[in-house]
Amino acid sequence: MKIYGISQSSGVERRLYVERGGEGIVLTISDHEGNKERERILVQPDDLLHTLTEPTPGGITVPGVSPAGGRQMELQVEVRRNEVWLEAGPPSGQRTDVAVGMDDFQDALEGTISRG
Repeated sequence: MKIYGISQSSGVERRLYVERGGEGIVLTISDHEGNKERERILVQPDDLLHTLTEPTPGGITVPGVSPAGGRQMELQVEVRRNEVWLEAGPPSGQRTDVAVGMDDFQDALEGTISRG
């Protein structure tokens, strides 16, 4: 499922794709203009759902891996009112961010999990 969002660090319009992967949920962040993929991360659905149902002030870090290659990655998730801020990348290194609507993200996540 595709969700439109925006980078909180650069103001660039982005898209977040939420898909079922073989071992969990795959989140792909792409720039809207040019459809350039910025980051892709595989996380466990329960870890992600927990961050939405019991938000932690300042956010929480969800462990993940790169779907192509299995390198270790992290997903920082912060719920702010009706938005979800996501930042994905390696534990130490450049990360890619996107902010999306809370309702859109929950719907995409629940729809992806229920299809699995």
